[in-house]
Amino acid sequence: MQIDVISHLGKVLYRATREQVYEELLPHRIVLILVREGDKIFIQKRADCVKYLPGYYCTSAGGHVEAGEAPLDAAKRELKEELGLESEPEMIAEFIFDDGHYRRIFLYQITLREEMQFNDKEVAGGFFINKEELLWLPRDRLHPQLLPCVNYIWPNLL
Repeated sequence: MQIDVISHLGKVLYRATREQVYEELLPHRIVLILVREGDKIFIQKRADCVKYLPGYYCTSAGGHVEAGEAPLDAAKRELKEELGLESEPEMIAEFIFDDGHYRRIFLYQITLREEMQFNDKEVAGGFFINKEELLWLPRDRLHPQLLPCVNYIWPNLL
């Protein structure tokens, strides 16, 4: 898979492999999606076989924006790949996540209107949770991008 390497202003500079992006900590774009049902969001538990943070709790779906792909198209693709959902996601935020590796995050949401079908190569399971219940999840098992995302729908959670 090729990924667009971006400037800190979001301009595409060149393409690199996923491996290069992580080995060299190259800036790139990510889409994350929150699936909502009432006052709850679906928290995904990542499959144990994934390379990055296996078994961690994360947003409902998400992944890399592939080279030449629009973030909205990437969000639709990830929803279909991970959860079997064909929905039109709504963008709710764009922000920078930099833990030493710069990523531009495009955050989307959908309201659940169909049954989810998990891709067991990526998703071990999950559950719907409200903001109070989220605080009970073990912090050492939370994907680092999860809390910044939920802060957009539940401000001042922490």
